[in-house]
Amino acid sequence: MSNAVEAIGCRVVLRVQKVEDFDPVFKKAKNAGLVFADDHEDAKRKQAGIDKGVVLELGPHCDPAYVEGIKVGDTVGFAKYAGKIVASLDDSEDKYLVLNDDDLICKFRSRHG
Repeated sequence: MSNAVEAIGCRVVLRVQKVEDFDPVFKKAKNAGLVFADDHEDAKRKQAGIDKGVVLELGPHCDPAYVEGIKVGDTVGFAKYAGKIVASLDDSEDKYLVLNDDDLICKFRSRHG
């Protein structure tokens, strides 16, 4: 396993996408020099409604009904306030979101693929 956080039970480990990764308006504002007052991860997630992440690991007891067709590397949507942000033991800057399998709400597909 290459992740610093291991999924147990029916949990899913995600790398949450930053707002600027998928919100062109936010990215444009940041590139224009706008400074955002609160940089705390949890506050940013709540304020911006961050709800996308990349699956790093699926726990061994995930319910097939909730994770059908989802694999490591997929971009998924999850319930807005789902899960818990945790930091790696080795690097506190390395953050992960651990959530229950039933908090996954969709899988994103490329329009061009």
